[in-house]
Amino acid sequence: MLTIGSNSVFIVHQLLLREYREHVKDLSCLSKDFSRIVIVDNNPFSFIVQPLNGIPCVPFSAGQHSDDQLMEVIFPLLKHLSVQRDVRPALYERFHMPEWFQKHGIPRTDQAL
Repeated sequence: MLTIGSNSVFIVHQLLLREYREHVKDLSCLSKDFSRIVIVDNNPFSFIVQPLNGIPCVPFSAGQHSDDQLMEVIFPLLKHLSVQRDVRPALYERFHMPEWFQKHGIPRTDQAL
Protein backbone atom coordinates (compact mmCIF):
# COMPACT_ATOMS: atom_id res chain seq x y z
CA MET A 1 0.00 0.00 0.00
CA LEU A 2 1.26 3.44 -0.84
CA THR A 3 0.80 6.85 0.66
CA ILE A 4 1.37 9.79 -1.61
CA GLY A 5 3.03 12.97 -0.39
CA SER A 6 3.73 16.19 -2.20
CA ASN A 7 5.77 15.05 -5.23
CA SER A 8 6.73 11.80 -3.51
CA VAL A 9 5.42 8.28 -3.05
CA PHE A 10 6.07 6.15 0.03
CA ILE A 11 5.54 2.42 0.39
CA VAL A 12 3.80 2.16 3.75
CA HIS A 13 2.94 -1.52 3.88
CA GLN A 14 3.64 -4.44 1.62
CA LEU A 15 1.06 -7.20 1.84
CA LEU A 16 1.97 -10.49 0.21
CA LEU A 17 -0.21 -13.52 -0.41
CA ARG A 18 1.43 -16.78 0.57
CA GLU A 19 -1.20 -18.83 -1.23
CA TYR A 20 -4.05 -18.16 -3.63
CA ARG A 21 -7.22 -16.89 -1.99
CA GLU A 22 -9.48 -13.88 -2.20
CA HIS A 23 -7.93 -11.17 -0.08
CA VAL A 24 -9.42 -7.83 0.89
CA LYS A 25 -7.22 -4.89 1.87
CA ASP A 26 -9.05 -2.47 4.14
CA LEU A 27 -7.35 0.93 4.36
CA SER A 28 -9.21 1.81 7.56
CA CYS A 29 -6.53 -0.11 9.48
CA LEU A 30 -4.00 2.50 8.26
CA SER A 31 -5.89 5.77 8.42
CA LYS A 32 -9.32 7.37 8.49
CA ASP A 33 -8.25 9.74 5.71
CA PHE A 34 -8.13 7.90 2.38
CA SER A 35 -7.41 10.99 0.28
CA ARG A 36 -3.69 10.26 -0.13
CA ILE A 37 -3.55 6.44 -0.07
CA VAL A 38 -3.73 3.99 -2.98
CA ILE A 39 -3.74 0.21 -3.33
CA VAL A 40 -1.99 -1.22 -6.39
CA ASP A 41 -3.07 -4.81 -6.98
CA ASN A 42 -3.73 -7.21 -9.83
CA ASN A 43 -6.84 -8.49 -8.02
CA PRO A 44 -9.53 -5.77 -7.98
CA PHE A 45 -11.34 -7.57 -5.16
CA SER A 46 -8.47 -6.65 -2.86
CA PHE A 47 -9.69 -3.04 -2.85
CA ILE A 48 -13.43 -3.72 -2.83
CA VAL A 49 -13.80 -1.92 0.53
CA GLN A 50 -12.31 1.32 -0.87
CA PRO A 51 -12.78 1.01 -4.66
CA LEU A 52 -11.93 4.67 -5.25
CA ASN A 53 -8.41 4.06 -3.90
CA GLY A 54 -7.60 1.10 -6.13
CA ILE A 55 -5.21 0.95 -9.04
CA PRO A 56 -5.72 -2.29 -10.97
CA CYS A 57 -2.63 -3.70 -12.65
CA VAL A 58 -1.61 -6.77 -14.60
CA PRO A 59 0.10 -9.64 -12.75
CA PHE A 60 3.88 -9.66 -12.61
CA SER A 61 6.17 -12.53 -11.70
CA ALA A 62 9.84 -12.62 -10.83
CA GLY A 63 10.43 -14.73 -13.95
CA GLN A 64 9.54 -11.83 -16.24
CA HIS A 65 12.47 -9.92 -17.69
CA SER A 66 10.90 -6.50 -17.31
CA ASP A 67 7.85 -4.87 -15.82
CA ASP A 68 6.71 -2.48 -18.54
CA GLN A 69 3.43 -1.65 -16.81
CA LEU A 70 5.23 -0.49 -13.68
CA MET A 71 7.55 1.88 -15.54
CA GLU A 72 5.19 3.02 -18.29
CA VAL A 73 1.84 3.14 -16.48
CA ILE A 74 1.99 2.86 -12.68
CA PHE A 75 4.91 5.23 -11.96
CA PRO A 76 3.57 8.02 -14.22
CA LEU A 77 0.13 7.62 -12.63
CA LEU A 78 1.62 7.81 -9.12
CA LYS A 79 3.53 10.94 -10.14
CA HIS A 80 0.28 12.50 -11.37
CA LEU A 81 -1.49 11.51 -8.14
CA SER A 82 1.30 13.01 -6.03
CA VAL A 83 0.14 16.53 -6.93
CA GLN A 84 -3.56 15.86 -6.28
CA ARG A 85 -5.14 16.93 -2.98
CA ASP A 86 -7.28 13.79 -3.11
CA VAL A 87 -6.35 10.78 -5.26
CA ARG A 88 -9.89 9.39 -5.41
CA PRO A 89 -11.42 11.70 -8.06
CA ALA A 90 -8.48 11.07 -10.41
CA LEU A 91 -8.64 7.31 -9.85
CA TYR A 92 -12.40 7.28 -10.33
CA GLU A 93 -12.05 9.22 -13.58
CA ARG A 94 -9.48 6.75 -14.85
CA PHE A 95 -10.80 3.37 -13.65
CA HIS A 96 -14.50 3.73 -12.63
CA MET A 97 -14.03 0.90 -10.14
CA PRO A 98 -17.41 1.28 -8.36
CA GLU A 99 -19.13 0.68 -11.71
CA TRP A 100 -16.79 -2.25 -12.46
CA PHE A 101 -17.82 -3.92 -9.20
CA GLN A 102 -21.49 -3.20 -9.87
CA LYS A 103 -21.16 -4.67 -13.38
CA HIS A 104 -19.83 -7.84 -11.75
CA GLY A 105 -22.83 -8.04 -9.41
CA ILE A 106 -21.18 -6.48 -6.37
CA PRO A 107 -23.17 -3.65 -4.74
CA ARG A 108 -21.63 -0.22 -4.21
CA THR A 109 -19.90 0.57 -0.95
CA ASP A 110 -20.59 3.67 1.15
CA GLN A 111 -17.40 5.34 -0.08
CA ALA A 112 -18.08 8.65 -1.80
CA LEU A 113 -15.90 11.17 -3.61
